[in-house]
Amino acid sequence: MKLTLNALLLSLIAGLAAADTVHTTDGRRLEGKVKDLGDEIQLEGKYGSTRLRKAQVSKIEYGKTTAEIYAEKAALLKADDARGHWALAQWCKEQGLSGEFRLEAQAAIAADTDYEPARLALGHQKIDGQWRTPDQIREGNGEVKRNGTWMTADEADRLDQEDLARKLVREAGARNPEVAAAALENLLKIRQDSLLAPCSRVVTDSNRAVRLAAWKGIGRTFDWTRRSLGYVRDLQARFDKMGELTGLALREKDDEVRAAAVAATREFGDQYAHMWYAKRVVEEDGEPKIRAANVLGEMGSAEAVPYLMAAFYTVYIEIRVTNAQQVQDISNSFIDFIADPERRVITQPLRIETPKLSVQRAKTTVAVPEGFHRTAGGAFGAALARLTGEKYSDDFESWNKWYQTNGKSWVKEKVAAERDAKAGK
Repeated sequence: MKLTLNALLLSLIAGLAAADTVHTTDGRRLEGKVKDLGDEIQLEGKYGSTRLRKAQVSKIEYGKTTAEIYAEKAALLKADDARGHWALAQWCKEQGLSGEFRLEAQAAIAADTDYEPARLALGHQKIDGQWRTPDQIREGNGEVKRNGTWMTADEADRLDQEDLARKLVREAGARNPEVAAAALENLLKIRQDSLLAPCSRVVTDSNRAVRLAAWKGIGRTFDWTRRSLGYVRDLQARFDKMGELTGLALREKDDEVRAAAVAATREFGDQYAHMWYAKRVVEEDGEPKIRAANVLGEMGSAEAVPYLMAAFYTVYIEIRVTNAQQVQDISNSFIDFIADPERRVITQPLRIETPKLSVQRAKTTVAVPEGFHRTAGGAFGAALARLTGEKYSDDFESWNKWYQTNGKSWVKEKVAAERDAKAGK
């Protein structure tokens, strides 16, 4: 291919000039455009601006920046010189001027609409005898552009519905009851896979109505997830999110909102929600622990029994305290931690560091308020009774004796039977 005169001139200019080069006293060599600031110089380089004291500079070699050279090259070209613009585009690519490369490639196409090298370089394709840009190809495939990103029409609709859900879940907390009711009604009409992100962000909002609406939206999306397991592309992310939400559901203080929250997480399917509530019954403290036990009892799976026993044990050995001074004493000296139902007068669970209590396996323990052991024991006993049919009330020692002698084998057989039933055997 022959070069035009202008293209030849461009190629000759390529190596004739360079940017200013600053040699520093510590041996560095920096390139850019130097500006004298008196006792300092400012170097505008490709990756930003740098200031140096003149005492740090051993020598400056003045030249032209690639941007200045590009401007000179571009000025030599005529608009109809496709080959010249393409030659300059190639030079820009070698110099790392990606923006200027595209400009010159587009200029080559403007000069000759069928100029193949530039077309191909920009990702154009010839379809049915016509050149198509990447955007035109995507449009032809039914894709749409949102915030500079190409996606399917379905994905764009899902994002649009997410935006609408963010607006409606907030409006569900409006003071005007008609506005709030309409917002909730419309929220629950939004496509199910657009609800999780906007609703999960507001489940701890100070507005009770917003929280309630959010949990109802989450329940709808988890119901859809359960019914569409084979088609949900982000199933693992949804399962992990459900785990986070089980903790928030158990810690919700409002009874009605908490009931909606637990129901929402269970819409994923008890076989999946069970895994997280079993984890919660062991790891949570106070009321959330009791609530997790109640949920596991309602789910009815024997798989929960070992977790309930483990949680029951931690409650059984938790230290009772009578006052703030005793809380301090726990950290400094040994204290009898055998169950004593009369020593409970604090108002809420306190997690206490007890490094000196070598008799305990854990590094921390929980001091609990009056009545908690009886309440917790009753909850664990009731959940275990519902699952096993045994009747030991809130007596941990009796439950533990049963579990160690017969319970473990019972759980193994029962779990196997449950799994066979699910598999249709």
